[in-house]
Amino acid sequence: MAKKKAPTKKAASGRIPRKEPYSGQRVEVVVERVREQAAKLSALSRTMQDAKLDQVVIDGHAMLLRGLNQIDNFIDNASRAVREAKVAKEGF
Repeated sequence: MAKKKAPTKKAASGRIPRKEPYSGQRVEVVVERVREQAAKLSALSRTMQDAKLDQVVIDGHAMLLRGLNQIDNFIDNASRAVREAKVAKEGF
């Protein structure tokens, strides 16, 4: 007797799709947000240096590293998608 297939789960409402179409303009919005975040981190670093603080203990360190890794992964995936789209457009 054949095994029954497990019922497929429906996507949870409000869930962000795994893949999304991006235009150059949409990527620019993301780039601007990253620039703003980099400026905030830079200001934080200057403030620490001006206050002559050797170090501070910050909660969320692991979260930051995961976020940076996710940004790296997004850039890699976006680069691959751009290469594939260019090749498809050129008809090769």
